[in-house]
Amino acid sequence: MANQEHLDILKLGVDVWNGWRQENPSASPDLAAADLSNTDLAVANLSGANLAKANLVMANLNAADLRGADLSGANLVGARLVGVDLVGANLSAADLRTAEDLTQEQINETKGTADTSLPEGFERPKDWGPETERDS
Repeated sequence: MANQEHLDILKLGVDVWNGWRQENPSASPDLAAADLSNTDLAVANLSGANLAKANLVMANLNAADLRGADLSGANLVGARLVGVDLVGANLSAADLRTAEDLTQEQINETKGTADTSLPEGFERPKDWGPETERDS
């Protein structure tokens, strides 16, 4: 369950959120299971955030910083991901099947598991383990 204070700050807009992150560099944002569908999070500093099981359907994450974020079990169906920094992000069991503008290079920089759902045509990084029957 998301930290309500963190969610309230994010809902004030990306500029307020990024200012708060700059003023609180040691904060570990907890947005687990938050409904952020259709939310404009372009250029948001979400590095290291807990977004496990978050609903990011159709969210605009263009140029967002998701380095080291926990996106395990997150729903990113239709999310826009142009220029998103995913280095070290955990995508275990995340649904990225219809994520827009995602690149193989971005995927290669993440952590994932065999149950991470990737868009058609993407190669699963070898360290993620074998594809599950559902993926083939």
